[in-house]
Amino acid sequence: MARRITPRASVAAMFLTLGFALGLWSGAAASIVSRVGVSAFAYGLALTLFTGAYLAAMSWAGAIAQRFSLKRTLIAAALTAGPALAVLLRADQVVGYFILQGVFGFVAGLTDLTMNAAGARIERSLGRPILAGLHGAASTGIALGAALGGLLAASAEPWIASVAAIVALWTGAAAIGFALPADRGDPIGAVALDRPARLSRTLVAIGLVIGVSIACESAAMFWSGLVLRQEAPQWAQWAGLGTSFFAGCQASVRFNVDRLRARIADWRLIEYSLIVATCGFFIVAGRFGFAASIAGFAIIGFGTGAVVPCGFALAASRPGISAAVGLSTAAFFGSFARLPAPLVTGSVADALSLSGAFLLFALLLIGALAITLRTVGSTAA
Repeated sequence: MARRITPRASVAAMFLTLGFALGLWSGAAASIVSRVGVSAFAYGLALTLFTGAYLAAMSWAGAIAQRFSLKRTLIAAALTAGPALAVLLRADQVVGYFILQGVFGFVAGLTDLTMNAAGARIERSLGRPILAGLHGAASTGIALGAALGGLLAASAEPWIASVAAIVALWTGAAAIGFALPADRGDPIGAVALDRPARLSRTLVAIGLVIGVSIACESAAMFWSGLVLRQEAPQWAQWAGLGTSFFAGCQASVRFNVDRLRARIADWRLIEYSLIVATCGFFIVAGRFGFAASIAGFAIIGFGTGAVVPCGFALAASRPGISAAVGLSTAAFFGSFARLPAPLVTGSVADALSLSGAFLLFALLLIGALAITLRTVGSTAA
């Protein structure tokens, strides 16, 4: 029988299902925190644990995939992530909640890196850009998962979210198993690599820019509800609109940005995107009202849409290293921006306000723009 799913479609399915899983967790987070009984500071600490495990997995994924192959690593990570998230969604004790945050963070990060490496490999084989579209599938999954996660967490049958997490991630793993070609003859990370190539200034800069962008995305996902509840407590039931508009607008960009990548250099798209995202954070920080804040989150979605796929494409195409090693190295340096972000956000919000925290993100984006102008763009040119 002829194969009915292409390698590109299988990887797109994995992006969609991982995004859906992360959306489920994001949408249900407030209910989980209330059920477990942790404070806002403890929630920030749990997010830091999740982020640290996520980043550690992304940094080690190249070596793991080199040993076991990219395809096997991706399938194993996705199969493990489903049950891990399912149990996390039902957590009701503090210690278990923190442990599960770390476990899910690790397997989700491993899935993230390996599916991006698979996407980069397919992009090179096709000879045309597809990574942004794949990230668009992930953003679509986040938007759908967040809406469903919030509804199910507040329903009489919250266990359905756990079932949905397993079904989604196992479906993605099955698609990879059926359609992604084996890579035994080209093991990820097997290319000879000298340390200067791994630690080139450009690759470090790419990692830092990606890290700032993802930290900003995480802020929009996990703190937008608090911002909107402060803006209009009487409309608390609509606080999820921040994440919905953010992820939906981000998806709309990512589904179309591959066409722009065919005409405009990746680093140039990153520059334009950082400017747009900075404007969105300034709008949210300005506290101009409920509707204006939702518009600000939408603008952040538009602005961050191209940064990660373009940055990953630049990292995966560095000379002298494999795609997975380039991505892992970029992920490592991105951790310097991503890892402290949850605790810093909570600390600034407590000391000043959430507006002050979002102003800080706007300043970080300006710094990322400066790095792109001075390092990535000048080298690519």
